Amino acid sequence: MIRLMEDFQPWDIFSARIWAAWRSYDDGQLWAQDGANAVISLVDGFAILSAKKDADWEELAAFLRLQPWARLQCAAGIAAKLSFPAEWTSALLKFETPKRGEIAVEITPAVDVGEVYDLLARCFPSMKNRGDWMADLALRWRRGTAQTWRTGNLSTASAVAMAKRYCFIGAVGTVPEARGRGLAGQLVTHIALLQQAQGREVWLSCKEELLGFYGSIGFARAGEMATLRKEAA
Repeated sequence: MIRLMEDFQPWDIFSARIWAAWRSYDDGQLWAQDGANAVISLVDGFAILSAKKDADWEELAAFLRLQPWARLQCAAGIAAKLSFPAEWTSALLKFETPKRGEIAVEITPAVDVGEVYDLLARCFPSMKNRGDWMADLALRWRRGTAQTWRTGNLSTASAVAMAKRYCFIGAVGTVPEARGRGLAGQLVTHIALLQQAQGREVWLSCKEELLGFYGSIGFARAGEMATLRKEAA
């Protein structure tokens, strides 16, 4: 049976992201299969699923068909057990051993939501939802489930989602005129070392063409993430 629940202990990066979503949003829903073999978060049409090997896959697929989500993220191995088409996949990387030396640039927490958005929007022109993005980040800041860091010269920034023993590094961007100086590598290394020192596993997802870059700063491939869509399922 799948039912609403109030809390649980995360066991992997997907269940940690689910826990963070539950902690962040008052209107978000958190579902669990009996025995906590699977957990699901649903916020504004976006779902995340984490499941253990003993999960009831038929029940999960039937439940998901009834829920109002448009996109769902989960491990690629789990996605293969469901009947929904994949929109894209990306590599999952875990921070292991740092491979870079001393951090040579100033790195500080970013405390201005608008400043963070404007910097990342210069890096990613497809970002168009300024108001919604800023409101979401500000809420996560208040709930203690996100941090944001930047280089002192306002050229590189990254948003970080946190949940108990896990950290997921999200958007990492460097403005076009500052690229090629190693700023993003130093920023990500700084964040990873800081989170690791606080007892968290550090994860991120990336496209295949970025595997070499993240590998050069201490990340190793540890799985694959799939984003599924419900349309035409």
